[in-house]
Amino acid sequence: MSEVKLEEIFKNEAIEDFGDALRKAIRMEDIQDYASLVELEYVESKEGFAETIKKFLRRYHTHAKKLHLRIPKEESLNSIMGLVDKYGVKLVRAALISHALVKSSREEESGERTEGGE
Repeated sequence: MSEVKLEEIFKNEAIEDFGDALRKAIRMEDIQDYASLVELEYVESKEGFAETIKKFLRRYHTHAKKLHLRIPKEESLNSIMGLVDKYGVKLVRAALISHALVKSSREEESGERTEGGE
């Protein structure tokens, strides 16, 4: 197998799209969806990953409608699953969680703070 280019995974638009949604789900006081983070952390199989993403989207969609948050795009969902097929659950999971836990460039530029004060 050829060497994996982590940048291809971590800079992928779908990873950024879902990572941004997961970041909001974790940090926003009105949501605080730590269950999705924990489930994602421990998923091992492709089937389990797909199920975990489905649960996350179901939870997030409920809050997104009320709070007028952007929902990840269908293309991003398809791309995430393609990345899992190509690189495996472990690397895609690491990229998603990492994106969720870092401060976004937009937060840095605008000095944004989440409702939790982070």
